[in-house]
Order: sequence, then structure tokens, then C-alpha cells
Amino acid sequence: MPVGEKPRVIVSNRIQQAQNVLRITLVLNLVVALAKLMLGFATNMLSLIADGFHSLLDASANIVGLVGFQIAGKPADRNHPYGHQKFEAFAAILISFFLFMTSFKILEEAIGRWFYADNSLPEVTLLSYGVVLGAMIISYGVSRYEHRKGTELNSSLLVADSKHSLSDVYTSLSVICSLIAVQFDIYWVDIVASLFIVAMILKAGFTIVMDNLGQLVDEAVYDPAVIATIVSAMPEVKDCHKIRSRGTATHTFIDLHVLVDPTLTIKEAHAIAGEVKNKIVAELQQDNIVDVLVHVEEFEGPDAEQCQFPNQS
Repeated sequence: MPVGEKPRVIVSNRIQQAQNVLRITLVLNLVVALAKLMLGFATNMLSLIADGFHSLLDASANIVGLVGFQIAGKPADRNHPYGHQKFEAFAAILISFFLFMTSFKILEEAIGRWFYADNSLPEVTLLSYGVVLGAMIISYGVSRYEHRKGTELNSSLLVADSKHSLSDVYTSLSVICSLIAVQFDIYWVDIVASLFIVAMILKAGFTIVMDNLGQLVDEAVYDPAVIATIVSAMPEVKDCHKIRSRGTATHTFIDLHVLVDPTLTIKEAHAIAGEVKNKIVAELQQDNIVDVLVHVEEFEGPDAEQCQFPNQS
């Protein structure tokens, strides 16, 4: 079976499972968002409205994630010979931009209320506490579920979305503080709580960008020194260099150059290249390796540079 065959099957199953996780999360986020927004507008609580939009953006992010998984699950084609898996990281970063847009909208509303306060004061009811506490429980459960499944499925998008969901828990805590303050006629706390929500949203967005940017700029997936150690242990290999890896954590490509005895025939050198490929896959024990490309070169002697990394040769 080719090196890439097993990963393709695993990637397909992984994406299907991840999509199911997002569908469940989408329904829960919509329920939470609608409850917060309806109550927020009814009571004129800015922090609750902000929190509602935050949850609504969670649902929007779930939709973006589903689309991202749908594209990422497509097999390699003529225009995308390395597959579409990077679209998953792209979708994760797109989620962060939704977060940024939401934060700026909430910030605008908070500033407006601070400097141009109207006569509509926020109200607090027992239902307000019930909705916020219920939303906190759901958000925490969703975050834990997404993070667990994201770790199991090695999905950067699910892990990113779990951080987004967890931020809902902290923002809801600020809403509770705001509710208590309003009951004591301390209305400015509602605005401050909204600003705290903005800070949490921005932090979550920045974390998502930094966690996924490396995949889009071909950051190394494996330490070249680790692969060099594996290859150098093979007696048939005299030397190795230009070791590179790229792709995603679930869809990785590796290429390297190995130096062999110049008296070997092409068939013998090709056989060694196959052994090197199989050795790397076996030693790393990862199902994410789609292909290992081994370039065979003549060994020129012990004075040649050994096991160099890309920037050294």
C-alpha cells in the first residue's frame, strides 16, 4: 500500500467526525445566542447583547468551519496536487476575523453609551441570571467537547473553535457581574463588562491566528535533526542533507537528500530510497505522513558536509 493511501482514508474519516462535532456545536450555539440576544434587547443590557453577538459569531464560525472541512476533505487534483488540507487552517484564521469584527462593533456601542448615554436604563430579572448561567454551562460543555474531539482528531480548526467557545464562559461571568451591579444602580459596570468581553474576543482571535499561521507558510512539521538521526542510523546511507517537512499536522510531506555509495546501480539506489521512506514512516509512527520524497546522490567522501538542514546547503 502506498505511503499516502492510509492517511487519505484517515483524513476522510477524521473530517467526517469533525463535521459531526461542528453540527452539534452549531445547534447549541444558536440556542444560546438567541436566548442572550432576545433577553438582552428586552432588558437593554449591553453586556448581555454583546455576549449574545459573541455566541452568534460562534455559530457563524461553526458554519465557516463546516465549509472549511468540506473543502479540506476533497482529494488532491491537478490544481491542488498536495491536497486541500490547508483550507482547514485558513478557515480557522477566518474565524478569528469574525471575532475581530464582533469586538469592534461591541466597542463602538460601548463608547457610544459611555459618552452619549440615553434614558433607557438596563433591567435585571431572575430570568437574566437563569439564561446567563445556563449559557455558561452549555458553553463550557461545548468547549470541553470540541477540545477533546479536536485533540483526538488532530484538528486545528476544532481546537481553535473550542477556544472561541471557552471565551464565552469568561464573558458570561462578566455579564453576571454586570447584572449584580445594575441591581445596585451601578450602570457603568455594564459598559465595563462589555469592554472586557471585547478584550477576551481579541485575545481569542489573536491566539487562533498564531496557532494556524505556521501551516499556511509551510512551517516545518518535524525537526530535521530527528529525521537525520533516523536516516543516519541506516548502514546503506553514507550521509543526508536538505531535510524538509511541510503541510499540516494531519497531512504532512517530507523530502530529503541521501548520499549513497557511487558504485551502486540505479536499481540498488532506488531500493535504498524506498527503505529510507519506510524507515522514516515506521520510526515517526505517524499516520499523517502522506509522502516521503527521497533524492539519491553520490557520496563524495568523509569530508562532505553531513546531515545539513535546508539553510545550510
